[in-house]
Amino acid sequence: MGWGVETLNGNFGVEVHDADVPRLGDAALKQVLTDLYRQRFVVLRTAGLTKTQFVEFARRVGDPIRLSGDADFPEIANITNSGIDTEARRLGAAHWHTDQSFRNEVSSVTLLYSVQVPMQGGATKFCDMASAYASLPESTKRRIEDLTVIHRHGVSVAARPGDHVPIPPKGWDQSTTVTHPLVRRHPVTGQKTLYAITGTSQGIVGMAQAEAEALLNELCDHAFADRFVACHSYRVHDLIMWDNPTTMHSATPLAAATGPDDTRLLHRISLRGTPSVFAGEETTT
Repeated sequence: MGWGVETLNGNFGVEVHDADVPRLGDAALKQVLTDLYRQRFVVLRTAGLTKTQFVEFARRVGDPIRLSGDADFPEIANITNSGIDTEARRLGAAHWHTDQSFRNEVSSVTLLYSVQVPMQGGATKFCDMASAYASLPESTKRRIEDLTVIHRHGVSVAARPGDHVPIPPKGWDQSTTVTHPLVRRHPVTGQKTLYAITGTSQGIVGMAQAEAEALLNELCDHAFADRFVACHSYRVHDLIMWDNPTTMHSATPLAAATGPDDTRLLHRISLRGTPSVFAGEETTT
């Protein structure tokens, strides 16, 4: 592909050096996505992207979800600590979750492009839910195979210690409830994975609430062990992609910016659907 690819220092994740994203051919994109499905997240080290280039690339990976009222780029949400202190006001993405799990149509891939990064802090943590599922005892796999989880935006019944309170989308009805399988198959690879066991999980269909909460917390205690967790610290012009079906993620709290050295600005795009380069086929992990 004309660039360097290496595994990151953590438990999973891969980094692509000198990624010429605007000129990425279909074969190279397919390899990047294959790495994404195998490694859960991919960091593309770019020389810089315009918003137009960012959106054009995202559309090759999936169907963007409208995230803002920006007339020119409604696909892009700005994530910043300018005037926002997530250390003092415990709101936002600093809680373990899977994007869009409170909706019927869930997210496939999330992309973050770093415009400005602080000298310290502002990392994203990831949890490998597919590996966590694979390592479960067979008896537990049989127990949870056909269970369906109740999801609703808000604090999960299996929230992790220190999780922040999530901010609902503008105009979102907080009573909206959906269900998703506890064990899902990846839409491209077919790999089995735990899905969104915290973040929006509120119970299990047909199970007493106390038993459901105990099971979800037991699964979380297993999944968030150190061996299934990795962390990425951003550099300017990083484009990071993660696979929502097989991961959970959490932002680290960040104090409000006081100047250029501690300011963060990320552009976010969330996607649905299957990448066009994998349309009608299943790859292997």
